[in-house]
Amino acid sequence: MEPITQNQLLGATTGLWVQLTSDNCSLRCRKHRNTNEMEDTQEVTLLIENQRFTANKNVLCEYSDYFRAMFSGNYIENERQEIKIDMVDAYSMNMILQYMRIGLIDLSEYSLTTIGELSIAANFLQITELIKQIEYCLDLHLSVSNWMETMIIAENSSYTKLEQLSAAFGLLNFKQMKKEYILNIHRLFWYLSHPYLDTDNELEVFRFGYEWIINSETGADAILIVLGCLDIQRLSHNDIKEIKILIKDFVDSLPLKVVDCILEITEHSELSIITLTERKDELCEKFTARVYIEVFKLVSASVNRKLIFTPTVPVWIVKDTKPELISHNMYTFSEDTGLEKWLEVAEKNLWGWNVVAWGANKLVLVCGEHGRGTSVFMKDVKVYDTFRKEWILHGVELPSRRHGGVAIMGDSLFIIGGVGGFRVVLDTAVIYDLKQRTHRKIAKLPDTIQNPAVCVHNNSIYVSGQKNIYQYEDLGQTDRWSTVILTDIRPNCMTSFNNYIYCTQNYFSHLYRFRPGIDTKLQLITYFTNPPAAICHLVCFQVQNCSFSPGQCVVSQIR
Repeated sequence: MEPITQNQLLGATTGLWVQLTSDNCSLRCRKHRNTNEMEDTQEVTLLIENQRFTANKNVLCEYSDYFRAMFSGNYIENERQEIKIDMVDAYSMNMILQYMRIGLIDLSEYSLTTIGELSIAANFLQITELIKQIEYCLDLHLSVSNWMETMIIAENSSYTKLEQLSAAFGLLNFKQMKKEYILNIHRLFWYLSHPYLDTDNELEVFRFGYEWIINSETGADAILIVLGCLDIQRLSHNDIKEIKILIKDFVDSLPLKVVDCILEITEHSELSIITLTERKDELCEKFTARVYIEVFKLVSASVNRKLIFTPTVPVWIVKDTKPELISHNMYTFSEDTGLEKWLEVAEKNLWGWNVVAWGANKLVLVCGEHGRGTSVFMKDVKVYDTFRKEWILHGVELPSRRHGGVAIMGDSLFIIGGVGGFRVVLDTAVIYDLKQRTHRKIAKLPDTIQNPAVCVHNNSIYVSGQKNIYQYEDLGQTDRWSTVILTDIRPNCMTSFNNYIYCTQNYFSHLYRFRPGIDTKLQLITYFTNPPAAICHLVCFQVQNCSFSPGQCVVSQIR
């Protein structure tokens, strides 16, 4: 056997390397081709409203239960590269794909209409996290102007809790409602005829509905729909006269004849089924059978308002035990059961706190010092939502203060006087915006005062000084406290009712009142046999429990 030369060995080795290299290249090419084919199979085209959207199957499955079921089951769509979806609009799908790519979306940039369409799409595609985000955003921005649109979105998207919350919000804010916030006559009837509409005046309910009809040019017959929204038994004879004056321009119309018939009945008797039955022949002869039938239907199907209020008061029961161990609670009050514990509102060692109602369903807790003389103040704002039954911390730092006077006008919380650090009695005041969560200083009081009585009357803030009652005036470039009335006492409690502000003083049994801008001194009204109980009645909030559709949920409301 001939020996192998170095050149032959080198040639053989080179040939082997070339062969191995060639095989490796072929293998890598096949793997690369297979990888591309796998990536191609992960891409899918969505056909929506004649638009094409390219998306990755894995991403779709990660966010959407709908696509996860489609691509993991034995569905024909799993084998297709193009999938047509009819239940989602193209704009919403584009938003959803952007959300899937970056994992979040800023819903505050979009209108309620857009959010409503997005909500329907998210529900259909079963995108759980996006649904939660939409519901949270709608709840967070719920207001008097958008509650009905929010409720409709919740209805269409099966957000049961949000639907109930928005319905309750609208019903309990009737006094702030505007006609343009009611979208159509069907919603108008639902709203005004609801048994838990917060109204104590059926004439105001009719006036609201009548103005809505006039503005929308619905026609005279729609006035009967508004009449059908009323609790007829709560209408006085004078109320019906006012209704007739409102609709007097609709001469010879059926609604006007119906109102005339009701006036005839209430002139000398109550409006009831028994009265209508007894006077049927007389009324049919005078007003025609059709008018009688319409009146009979109004009375028999009359709304029965069911909103009932129960007073609640903040109570701190001091016994022989250490004050720092005593809880601070709100108590309900009724003549049958007296005071009953309802809600713990502050930490056991907090003193000098104050609580005030914000709108129809919130309590605001502010001020206070943790322990006596510690200078450790509660500077945050705590809000208790009675619909959701939860406390919300605003995470702000207000100036140090305890035993301040508080009142809320709109969304502005006025915090006046009190005691600050080093036990200094204050003459300062701030306004805290409950929506924006910001505060600003306002004009100083003429007096330094602890625990001043504060109230809202005709959209103005009034506060008691040492010997005067002051009104806050915002003049634009400047502001001030102007003297409204001189007093011989220092009121500890003031509350607004009708055209008067009522005042009382701790440990004394006198009740006073005055009309701002009219009276020059306090008018003594009466004496109480139990001053503390009288004060409870004056400073009480009102808690209400009601059941209402949709959802037949139970709502606790603070006024």
